[in-house]
Amino acid sequence: MADIILITHWTGGDVYPFIRLGKLLRTVGHKVTLFTHCIYETKALEAGFRFVAVDTPEEYDNINKDLHMLADPIGNKSAYLNFHIKYHGHERLLREVRMIEEVCSEDSIIIARYRSGISGQLVAEKHKLRYASLILAPNYFSHMELHNQMFGKELREEINLARAKIDLEPIAGWKDWLYSPEHILCGWSKWYAQPDETWPDSAYPIGFLEDITEEKNCMHDSDGEQKPEDAFIAYARKINKKVAVITGGSSRMVSKKFYQTAVDACMAAGVLGILVTPYEEYVPENITDEIKWMHHVSLRELMKKADIILHHGGMGTINEAIDAALPQLILPHLTDGPDNADRLVKLGIAAKFSPKMWNSGEIANEITQVLNGDMKQRCIEYRQMNADTYEEQLWKSVPEKLRPYVLPQQKPQDAGVAESDTVQRQVSRERILAIIRQKQKI
Repeated sequence: MADIILITHWTGGDVYPFIRLGKLLRTVGHKVTLFTHCIYETKALEAGFRFVAVDTPEEYDNINKDLHMLADPIGNKSAYLNFHIKYHGHERLLREVRMIEEVCSEDSIIIARYRSGISGQLVAEKHKLRYASLILAPNYFSHMELHNQMFGKELREEINLARAKIDLEPIAGWKDWLYSPEHILCGWSKWYAQPDETWPDSAYPIGFLEDITEEKNCMHDSDGEQKPEDAFIAYARKINKKVAVITGGSSRMVSKKFYQTAVDACMAAGVLGILVTPYEEYVPENITDEIKWMHHVSLRELMKKADIILHHGGMGTINEAIDAALPQLILPHLTDGPDNADRLVKLGIAAKFSPKMWNSGEIANEITQVLNGDMKQRCIEYRQMNADTYEEQLWKSVPEKLRPYVLPQQKPQDAGVAESDTVQRQVSRERILAIIRQKQKI
């Protein structure tokens, strides 16, 4: 069996899929090491992983506070670049390379988060280890060319500074290097997203990853008292009210307006709401007894008992909502959220409200329509499709498919670029920007 090192960074939505993958790999006998933020140590050890923290609690707190710098790479390029240089620049890369080298062997397999886990790609190349990237949302492919044009030069330079220190030849292009592994694992099902012209040939969908965590399916805490969320749901059923889950994910990236709008919409629709966020500053001041704020709760279990969910469009929340056959109202405004929402709307299992449409009255009307319509039946159908994908266990064959990573022959990037190519790139960039701006207005 293989020694597999999983490397990931940033939010819970970026870490939990790796934890799920690690649990699945362990069921067939593989040894797993999780290399991520310090706050996930307990969960890693409970899952039977070896754990390596990429940071200290203070460093994690700093990165969590700075995640907002990734919110608008188009409108605030300098903030986006500053974040990457601070947390994924050559100094951090070299530090992570040394930490990975301490736990890897010549037989190790590295699977790293696409774009943030590039220290793993460096180690794999240096030591000729088997390697794959794991990408968590399809819009990362569709935006890749634009990001390459906007940030590729600076990010390539940081990588090359690190490469020089570990005796690797410089890379010619950031995008080409990220696309160079033979396999880029895609953490979604084929029915969710089909390949298009933006996908590299190395893209390999392995489906949404099943959560095999054994939850205690009870309504009481260890001391015998009823759990607060279950008591709230029981109260809602007693007065014949529906229950909505409201969550903007685990990071501070989400807008405070998201929570205010969602809470106001639920109250206007006459729906009781359970608002889940660890950050008190995001809790609206006007909440009444109709809204229950929870710092931490098992969203997976909570969704099974609720009637609808209002969220930000993160892939982890989407997957759990599909597993719960829960209708979704998505208020996306960051990263992959808008694209994810569009895909779910086409499947008929969600409604989307972009920031320009964040009107609590209109969202309240949509809540009422969804709860009284046939969306629930379609959600049940897609829950079964997800279950069928789980049964395929596409992740199972990944270790045997991987070969030692070797840097392919590179294409010159900056030398002698023809004027016509420059013009074509500029036109392409402007078209992509126009599409993104239009989506934000819809």
